[in-house]
Amino acid sequence: MQLYDVVVAGSGPAGSCCAKALKDEGFSVLVLEKEFLPRHKTCSGVLFGQTQELVRTYLGGDAPPEVYCSNKYVQADDICEWDDERGYIPYTWEIDKDGKKFSRTYQNIWRNKFDKWLLDQSGAGYRDGTRVKAFDSSGSFVKVHVQTARSNESSVFTCKYLVGADGNDSTVRRLLRAQTPESAQRQRLASFQSYYKVGSLGSLKKDGWTVFLRPDIGDYILCVHQKDEYLVMHVGGVDGRNLRDSMEKFKELLSSRFGVTFGEHWRDEGCMCELLPIFMGKENVLLTGEAAGFIYLNCEGISAAMDSGYRCGKAIARSLRSGGKSAKDLYTEDCQDILRHVEKCLTQMHFLA
Repeated sequence: MQLYDVVVAGSGPAGSCCAKALKDEGFSVLVLEKEFLPRHKTCSGVLFGQTQELVRTYLGGDAPPEVYCSNKYVQADDICEWDDERGYIPYTWEIDKDGKKFSRTYQNIWRNKFDKWLLDQSGAGYRDGTRVKAFDSSGSFVKVHVQTARSNESSVFTCKYLVGADGNDSTVRRLLRAQTPESAQRQRLASFQSYYKVGSLGSLKKDGWTVFLRPDIGDYILCVHQKDEYLVMHVGGVDGRNLRDSMEKFKELLSSRFGVTFGEHWRDEGCMCELLPIFMGKENVLLTGEAAGFIYLNCEGISAAMDSGYRCGKAIARSLRSGGKSAKDLYTEDCQDILRHVEKCLTQMHFLA
């Protein structure tokens, strides 16, 4: 029997920070990741001011140089929305939290490198290419049933706590049957990103980030910015919209209106997501990051993931050590400011076309 204090599903910022908090407290942790590492992720790959503070607080300093793009910084004032009548107008992607202001110089990173660095810094053991299929919670232990992609073999890990840090489409959350019929009927949002070598930026601002809200192209935010020698373009839509067609229309807009020219195509990536109601788990199965519904302004998720993940790990450690108050109660108490900020961000969302 393979026994751990905690098994964490998901090796992103939430899972890695949860694992680090537990390892720092001396507990045994196993992280399970369904993809092979390092893995790409559909994401802007920009660390906002709050995220930078969390990295320094929880990891002891900034990420190493190899994590960053050569165009390392994006200034908040250079993130703009394009309006055909007014031209460039300010676009806000981070707001004060509990009266605290954050740096307006953002860091441009590669998510595959950043996430793998976070996981390595946690000190936890991990198994990639390993998918959670089911779990049974009985008494003081949880049995986690997994399947490995390399060998297609099934195995079982036993733990005192299971943490679902497996993102918006969380298997752990789904297995907990947390979603109500109302939330399950919500429209799911699809994201699609393409990477092309930069031929010419045309009139787009160098090291800037341009946002568009164009219902003729996508149902929610379109955006474009640069990483190293690549131009990264994002389009979004609800179920049923052809996002490859949307991407071609977006490229045509950038070409005809801004004079952008495109070089060789590198890669595409995509995902499905939904604005989930907050659900932090129950008993000895907890949820954190996007799996719990923690998302900040205009779907920024890294800072909420890191912060909630670390606090989840600390709450479990306190519960295991004391044998008193439940980890769920401690975790909920510790996340009240995060919950308030989620609500504040929801009132200021500006990303639907």
